Amino acid sequence: MEKYYQLGTHTEAEWDELNAELTAAGHVNQSVPVREIECVDDQLHSPTRGTYLLTDAEADELRNDPRIRFINIDYKRYDEFTPPPDELHSVRPDLVNRYTAAVKNYREFEASNTLAATPNTSDVNRTGYQLYRCTQKLDPWVDTALADNAVVNTNIPQYGTGKHVDVIVADDGTWIGHPEFQSNAVSDSSPFAAVPKPSGYVGGNVLPGSGTCDLLDLVLDAPYYLDPDWFNANPATRLITRWDGTTVPVESVARSWWSNSALRSAQFANAGTVSVSASYTRANCNGTNAALSSEGDHGTCCAALTYGRTQGWAYNSNKWVLDLYGAYGTNIEQGFDIQKIFHQLKPVNPLYGTKNPTIMSNSWGFRANKDPGGLTYYYTHRSTSNTAYTTEVGINWLSHMGTQGDDGRWKSEMKTNSLTTAQDELIDAGVIFVVAAGNSNQKQVNYGHPDFNNFITTTNGGSLANSTFNEFGYAVFGTTNRRGFPQQGGKYTKADGSIDYKTINIGALDDDFKTSKEAKVSYSDRGNAIDVYAPADGTLAANRGYGTNWPRPDTYAALSYNSGNTTDASFSGTSAACPVAAGFLATVLEWNRDWTWVEIKTWLQTLETQDAANFYFGTESTTTNTANWLDYESLEGGDARVLYQGPFDARFRSGPRILSSESSGFIIRGLRIRNR
Repeated sequence: MEKYYQLGTHTEAEWDELNAELTAAGHVNQSVPVREIECVDDQLHSPTRGTYLLTDAEADELRNDPRIRFINIDYKRYDEFTPPPDELHSVRPDLVNRYTAAVKNYREFEASNTLAATPNTSDVNRTGYQLYRCTQKLDPWVDTALADNAVVNTNIPQYGTGKHVDVIVADDGTWIGHPEFQSNAVSDSSPFAAVPKPSGYVGGNVLPGSGTCDLLDLVLDAPYYLDPDWFNANPATRLITRWDGTTVPVESVARSWWSNSALRSAQFANAGTVSVSASYTRANCNGTNAALSSEGDHGTCCAALTYGRTQGWAYNSNKWVLDLYGAYGTNIEQGFDIQKIFHQLKPVNPLYGTKNPTIMSNSWGFRANKDPGGLTYYYTHRSTSNTAYTTEVGINWLSHMGTQGDDGRWKSEMKTNSLTTAQDELIDAGVIFVVAAGNSNQKQVNYGHPDFNNFITTTNGGSLANSTFNEFGYAVFGTTNRRGFPQQGGKYTKADGSIDYKTINIGALDDDFKTSKEAKVSYSDRGNAIDVYAPADGTLAANRGYGTNWPRPDTYAALSYNSGNTTDASFSGTSAACPVAAGFLATVLEWNRDWTWVEIKTWLQTLETQDAANFYFGTESTTTNTANWLDYESLEGGDARVLYQGPFDARFRSGPRILSSESSGFIIRGLRIRNR
């Protein structure tokens, strides 16, 4: 079949010569077709190009002619090669209001603004400040001169919902039966019988069965998503129906799929295996709508802040949970390997011709109390000689760490081991690793900062290289101002000799103001190694039993479990900031499917820093004993960068890639398809 091809030569003389040969019967050059070729457009305005009717085979042969500079389909003659105009100019995605009407946005919870004993219709879909705060650069409460405990009635505009992004909350388990995660959550009391759902909310999950629970477990449910043929080959013994209607693997079969390569399809035999304990069960790690999971107080809150219907940014993402470090979980190293394998084996999304991005939330970290307790330790601060100390009292740069939120514990850089290597492999496989910076009010700095090589040691004259301490039994260096584990993930040395990291390191904002300004919360780590701060202290999150509860029948379903437990909680810490950021960044990845950690970090740097008139900066501490170390809201020289819906547009977006029906296999790029 003939097609319109454009070709060009290096010189005008070559084009004249080649055109004469192409349009005459017979040929002088072997690469030129024997038959007479029609020149449909000699483009007299151009001395070196024209359009001809050629077969694919003739075009391929012509490419061997040394006179040819290029030969390609005449794109302008085929509609499928015409990019949509909105993909060419720089436009942002459309802002969409989350709800059809304004909702209550709480910045903090006090006696003056908490719910009455009997909620009313004004409480439907209420949420914490983790959403509204991130809609603009300047804190909306500061922007409108409101008190920090003011309840703002407003809608929540957002650019994305996390659609077609796999989001993993890796924590201590998650009670997936909480109504925040159910697509059928409506109330049985008349004022709330028709609870508005978020705009475009899809609900359900990626497995068959039209299940009403949005969440799936990576260990117990993902094998069916990755390898449906294996499970469908013997559904009677390999599949069951989950309490919400979702078709899922039998627990033992799912665990065996991870641990035994013979118990999966042949195409996945070489993907690697991971041992999973028999205690990793749905009852222990997930629960149901009629029973709490055995654990997951912390993880339930984190999941809600990541992708909950009323509390998270990425409410239309593919929502995965993993019990990573709970008593019944995978353990951290195995959990890293499972997530890596999941990312590598996941199917291609047919709407885009690419696999969905994977982003994970990690609200956990290693740390230890390293007070000498009467022994003699030595510290090196900004390259000064080792200074002996037997107590941290009176040494402000050491004694302040961990005092505000972590019982005196703080983090050091972990020495290379199988755990750090598994994390590096996970990140290098393409999983975007979002991590809580830590609650030690510790100054974390990047390479090149004067405090980067500060350390402690047990040996007089000892070096950083041979300093050793332990965190949960793992060997760490004695660093005092570097990232710890897992914040240090993906550490690498660049060509210029400098050091960088591949994790997205999240600090925590306070729900209280400091002298009428927004501020980081006292316990949050700080310094120039913090990539961005996100709402954290006093956020509103779904609760399994983590903290102080308030009645919440207004948006939650009349499920069979005791309604007294279907509540929410005030949830704080960098543990809250991390899932808020992970869910938010999933909405950015929705429009930028090919972004890696590199582009995410670059984009974060485009967010304008806050102004000192509205945000508390503090002063950086440079000596060992300055009282300034005790200014816990100080950023310690780091950027006042807060997560918000900043600039990104069509130039950055990677749109769907749909295979053409053309036999030559051309790819059509840049089309926007809005169905799920």
